[in-house]
Amino acid sequence: MKIISRIMALLVAVFFAGCAAQTGGTTASNSSTGKALTITQPATLSNVSSPLKVCMATNGYTVEPAKKGVNPGKGHHHLIIDTDIPADLSKPVAKDDTHIHMGDGSKCKTLNLAAGKHTIRALFAKGNHVPYNPALTTKVSIEVLASVSITSPPKGAMVSGPVKVCLKTSGVEVEPAKKGVNHGKGHHHILVDVNVPKDLSKPIGKDANHIHMGDGSTCKEIKLASGKHTVRALFAMGNHVPYDPALTTEVTFNVK
Repeated sequence: MKIISRIMALLVAVFFAGCAAQTGGTTASNSSTGKALTITQPATLSNVSSPLKVCMATNGYTVEPAKKGVNPGKGHHHLIIDTDIPADLSKPVAKDDTHIHMGDGSKCKTLNLAAGKHTIRALFAKGNHVPYNPALTTKVSIEVLASVSITSPPKGAMVSGPVKVCLKTSGVEVEPAKKGVNHGKGHHHILVDVNVPKDLSKPIGKDANHIHMGDGSTCKEIKLASGKHTVRALFAMGNHVPYDPALTTEVTFNVK
């Protein structure tokens, strides 16, 4: 009986050791991927359009509005754009264009970023905006691609005149031409049934086929004859000189 008991004890020990090893492996895996703070979107090294939505998730910490005060294991998000986290973690996080507070307790924030490469850092802080120490932080690197799109009329549509053409940008900001030449900013032009100029170093012409929207507007009503038309959008700087490479797109539709 003693021998049998020893064998049974040995088998049980081996069984539980195997289970423990498996459980331990799983726990280690979860702890390595289950970080206290992660940016769930956008993915790092991705190409995105602007405005873009940035979302965070926490593990072991509760997100709550800043107005609830300082509570252990709780706090709210901050986004830090193209700069490092504060060196002094004993002071509240700054609030400016590159330090965005999410004191309402939200987990996602929509950002308008200029075209180019950016690093977005998330930093979790207490109700008084003072970060935890060690810092609960993570980051992603992305590239915002500059583009222009025509939101209406849709491609292939049959529309009645006058036709309202509306435009949208990503990675560049629309402003009136009178504000001059500013990097990453400019205004729209609509080209009707003509191609984009071959020479992008010169100002865009102004005539019935080249419509300037130098007032900074994003929609324009144009009168077109019945039939098929191709409308091109071309984004240019304050001096009406297009960006190079051209920020352009087109849509073909029919007018009744």
